[in-house]
Amino acid sequence: MAKDWCTSTINPNDLGGQRISVTIPAQVIEKYYTFHPVRFENLRCAKHVLEKPLRIFSGIRRWNEGGWCFTGRPAAWNMRENVVVPFPGNLVYAVYLNERLYVFECRAERSASDDPDSPYDWQNRYEGLIWKITS
Repeated sequence: MAKDWCTSTINPNDLGGQRISVTIPAQVIEKYYTFHPVRFENLRCAKHVLEKPLRIFSGIRRWNEGGWCFTGRPAAWNMRENVVVPFPGNLVYAVYLNERLYVFECRAERSASDDPDSPYDWQNRYEGLIWKITS
């Protein structure tokens, strides 16, 4: 049986404060392992994005307040089973957290044309961009 897995990231509730722990729940890990082996392998991408985000967006849920989307660019990812390739330039990896700082989704998404480190149409999908890397 899988266990929850934790890593540290920027605190979206206190952007200038100390890093906090976020959780990928065992249920997500088990579901990916059992039914989506490529997504399971790409949890490495989620770890990279959480540890070194390029953007953080707030207000990701239309009907439930709260939540965040962290985006980044891992060096490589599993395109399909047993096929690891460089991460494409036209995509960004997005990790979605609920208000309790639990990951509920992670995936590659098409990049915005005006900002390749943001997901396509982010201005209409989220309440706002709350943080971006400066160096």
